[in-house]
Amino acid sequence: MYSQDTVSLSSKFDDLSEKNAELFSRINYPSIEGIRELLDIQCKIAAKFVGWWIAPGMPFRKGHRELTPLMFSLFHRNFFHVFSAMKLTLSGFYESARPLLRCTFESLMISKFCHICENDHVMKKWDSGQTVYFANSILKKIESPDTKPFYEFWALICEHSHATKNSMQDSIDLKSKDEQNNVKANLVMLNILLECNYHLLNTHLITKELAYMDKFYSTGFEPKLRDYDTPELKKRAHIQFKKNRAFLSPESIKLIAAYKRQWIIKK
Repeated sequence: MYSQDTVSLSSKFDDLSEKNAELFSRINYPSIEGIRELLDIQCKIAAKFVGWWIAPGMPFRKGHRELTPLMFSLFHRNFFHVFSAMKLTLSGFYESARPLLRCTFESLMISKFCHICENDHVMKKWDSGQTVYFANSILKKIESPDTKPFYEFWALICEHSHATKNSMQDSIDLKSKDEQNNVKANLVMLNILLECNYHLLNTHLITKELAYMDKFYSTGFEPKLRDYDTPELKKRAHIQFKKNRAFLSPESIKLIAAYKRQWIIKK
């Protein structure tokens, strides 16, 4: 990279990233298939509800009109973060993708916290653009479930998204097994985050009332506005979750389970 014979660093990056994308797309096909499938499914489901989420006359959620648009904005942004992180990772820039993983995880945690917490202090700070201190404002406030999986995952991605000695990537000419495992790890983490994102969508963004509206406007008497395919989309998602268990570690499954459980917030 720093050779006197290097004519163009950007051209070198172009060549290596193209070769990496071809190689890693082939050897990590199950993970990539999971990411693409879960992105597509969640977007199709969300498309049925986005009009209600951003409508000016949307009913208050937890006493606040701004909560639903805020939750949707982070859910929507996660699509961009996940896809960008996948592309960076496959090109060999796995360390550059790690801050996107962190941002996605924090978005998921803050969104769920604000939806279930009766105290609106965090939501108001979030809405006004103030800093939300993640550990003190979110993690330390969760009484149940056990927050160990959250702390461990957050520590892992923070270690590689801050300017520490562990966050350094020397090259994108990824020949060693350790470097290739870093690519694999990123893709696995993206599948974990997308399963949590699916939970946020179907448990917190889509309320029972909205689920009823989806079914009513799809299967009611004339006029029939659209086909009611939401159950089929959910079935596809759960088939993918089952496939993903083949490459998820026990710790990964514990993290997903902790996120999907009913949380109890300290008062």
